Amino acid sequence: MNTSLRTLSQIALAGFALLALAQCSKAGSEEGSKSGELLKSSDLDSGCYQDGPNCLPPIDYVDEDGTVWTPELLKGKVVVINFWATWCAPCKHEIPDLARVHRKYKEKGVVMLGLMTDKVDDAKLKAFSEKYGLDYPVVRVDPSLSEAFGHPRNLPTNFVYNRSGHLVFDSPGAITAGALEREIKALL
Repeated sequence: MNTSLRTLSQIALAGFALLALAQCSKAGSEEGSKSGELLKSSDLDSGCYQDGPNCLPPIDYVDEDGTVWTPELLKGKVVVINFWATWCAPCKHEIPDLARVHRKYKEKGVVMLGLMTDKVDDAKLKAFSEKYGLDYPVVRVDPSLSEAFGHPRNLPTNFVYNRSGHLVFDSPGAITAGALEREIKALL
């Protein structure tokens, strides 16, 4: 194959790849967003309780009190997942806001789960919770739980799922009470 024909083939292949990528990106944004964009209202009605990139992972979450948050228990709820650690300064800053939002919306069908990524003993966790007002369920992260959420690289990272289990918002970094409330109110 001569050089100019090979170059044309490479250009055509690159163009096809870009077109395919654009179509995938468009389809992904129509199904849900991982950058703070809400789903279309027609998507809110269909269930998303299977394993998929834009669905709440269908796993059990066991909190420090021994409560098992099963997919069945979370079905029909707005679910906020917060990855955090006791050593994380931005986590310490956002936890009081998350706790306020949790108290305000827990009776309205919102479940907040704090997925703790570090290994601390029960006494240190209790002292931390009292100091920062952390009163929502805490789940200790294991490798399979981290994998289910794509191994979040930043702490904190927050995920919000609508009542049908679709991911509608995720945010690496701390979130304020006001920003989280706006996301929740749009889903209730």
